[in-house]
This record gives sequence, structure tokens and C-alpha cells, in this order.
Amino acid sequence: MAQMKIWAFFNYMNHIGIVGLGHLGEIHLKQWLELVSKEHIKVFDNNVDRLQMIALQYDVSIVNSFEELLHNTTIIDIVTPTQFHFEYAKKAIASSKHVFIEKPICYSLEEATILSQMIAETDLKVQIGHVERYNPAFTSIEAELIAPQFFEIHRLAPFNPRGTEVSVVMDLMIHDIDIVLKLVQSKVKSIQANGVSVINNSVDIANARVLFDNGCVANFTASRISMKKMRKMRIFKQNMYATIDFLNKVSEVYKIIDAELDNDNFFELKSGEKKKISFFNSSNTEKNAIYEELKSFLYSIDNHCDVKVSVHDASAALALAIQIQNECELKRL
Repeated sequence: MAQMKIWAFFNYMNHIGIVGLGHLGEIHLKQWLELVSKEHIKVFDNNVDRLQMIALQYDVSIVNSFEELLHNTTIIDIVTPTQFHFEYAKKAIASSKHVFIEKPICYSLEEATILSQMIAETDLKVQIGHVERYNPAFTSIEAELIAPQFFEIHRLAPFNPRGTEVSVVMDLMIHDIDIVLKLVQSKVKSIQANGVSVINNSVDIANARVLFDNGCVANFTASRISMKKMRKMRIFKQNMYATIDFLNKVSEVYKIIDAELDNDNFFELKSGEKKKISFFNSSNTEKNAIYEELKSFLYSIDNHCDVKVSVHDASAALALAIQIQNECELKRL
């Protein structure tokens, strides 16, 4: 019954085609099954054994080529390795399909620019999967994070061979780059970055300090050779400190506010002003961020409104990630 209520929100003319059925592609499929009926889903992967196994496990229809997927769907969800995003997206847009692309949008800025040009004069919706935008730890306090002045960010993960075709900057750090760019809304002034390759040929651990034109500073650290997982962002601005734990979906906000005259719990500034610390925390582990972003994408299609994470947004995140990555590579030479 819960699924039927969800399905009722969306246009039954929408047929979903998923290309790429690896670890993340399977997760996408599970969430799509919460949003639309299985009769409205078709899947494709070049790995025939994997394709047939997924189809049997989830009782969904398969197709034998990407061209057949285009012919039978209205929406294409691209969950392949990054180097294949551009070709699949280009064909989907040329076939007038709405497209969801996992992050990063493409392998290069040139590819992202071509996609942007292709959709510029169409009504097609193209959304990029920067999933942390939908993390309840972020969405619950986003309104408090206007005009940030300093970020301290750590995104750490144990080694996993999956995703190592790209550097840790593109694999992990880009999540936080997107969030920072969304909040700062200022051009990058300078970048200092270092990276080390430990297991792969590409960078496995990286640190970057980014200074923006408006004076904001963001310190990023990303590692995929850690002993433990961590996805934390600390944000500072005048009279406020916030922490976001993306992994555990918990956030905290501390504010310095005026103390009431009869309040004993206060501290006094040199100016004589009496202040106190106000605390707010938020926790919502029930929400699935991938489910929320796919639901948002469907909503934008059915209601002809802007997607939450646009090609422009994703291109900006990709551009900064490439700059950081290049700086890391230069230091390794």
C-alpha cells in the first residue's frame, strides 16, 4: 500500500531505463522499485551474467542493448563507471530522454560542456547524482549555513577496489566539493593541494586548501585507505558553528545569541554584552538519500521545474575537483 501511494504521485507514462548494474546500479534499482512499479523499469548492462542475475533477483525486464533501452523508456539512469557517462548521456539526450547521471557528471569538462550545450534549448531534465545534497543531516540545517567562513572536512573510507579507476578526489572528495560550492557561492581564488598514491596509480589520499574570493576557506581531506569510515564537515561563521556527520545522518548547530536578563547561563564579552550558547541537533536515519534524489528528479520532470543538482552545478564541482587533482599530480612529479 505504501508503494501504491508513492506511485500515485508520478506520471505513469514515465518508464525508467537503468544502464549499469554494479554495486551502485543495484542500489538505484532498489530505490526505483520504491518509486515506480516494476513494469515501468528496464535494465541493461554489458555484463550479461550480471544483467540476468539482477533481472531474476528483482523480477524486472532486461534489454539486450542500450539502443533498445532508449527505444523503450522515457528516463535514463546512468550508473556506469565515469568514463562511460558521456557517451550514454549524449545518446540519451539526442533521443530526447530525461537523464539522471551519477557523479561525477563526466570524465572531462569538455564532455560536460557538450552535454550542457545539448540540453540548453530543450525541455529535458538532466540531474547529477551528488547525493549528499539529500542527506537529512545536511537538509535539516541547510538554511542555517548562509555565508560560511571556514570549513574543515574529512571523508575517509577503508580500501575498496571498486571505484579506483578515478582518484580519491573524484571518488570521494567531490561529494564535499559540491556541498561547499553550493554554500559558498563565490569564485575560487587559490588552491593548495597534495596527494599520495599508496595502493593505486592514482591518488589515494589527498588534502586541499581552497580560498574563495569572498574570503571563505575550505580544508578538504579525503582518503580511501583509512582504517575507519568518516564523512564529517565542520562549518564556521560569525556567531555559529555547525557539524554535519553525513555517515550517521546527524547534525549539530551551536549559536551565540543574546542572553536574557534573568538567565544565569551566560558569558560576558569585553564590550559588556551578555551572550549564551544555543544548541540544536538533528537526526534522521530513516531517510534514504538516493531514494530522495530520484524522487526529486521524477518530481522535476512531472512538474516542469528545475532539478536540484544541475549540469552547471556538477560542472563547477568537476572543474574544482580537476584543479585539485592536477595540483596533487604536480606535487607528485
